[in-house]
Amino acid sequence: MQVYEAAVRCAINDELKEEWEKYLDQTRNHVQIVQDVITELGLDPETETPGRKVVRHIGESLLQAIEMARSAGEPEAAQVVAAEVIVLAENKGPSELALIGEVADKAGPRSPRC
Repeated sequence: MQVYEAAVRCAINDELKEEWEKYLDQTRNHVQIVQDVITELGLDPETETPGRKVVRHIGESLLQAIEMARSAGEPEAAQVVAAEVIVLAENKGPSELALIGEVADKAGPRSPRC
């Protein structure tokens, strides 16, 4: 979510900002769904796993790229970097949603769905 929040701060084009705000809202929803599924499975959504550490590192690196561009003082360039980061994040999204769906299916009919 922080990547999308940073991208929204870099948006100078209103239409782009609106689009990224939509992605941010979707991401917030997906986070809630994953947390609900994990809880439904009887697991702790706050458990620190090796995979979670890797994903956090990648996210923090993407966030750092946006912040570096933003701090350089060239709004257009920061918006371009934010767009590139969003493309990377969005390309990963479909596979994550498929995995969430599989986990939810295995958890049973009471699990939340996307």
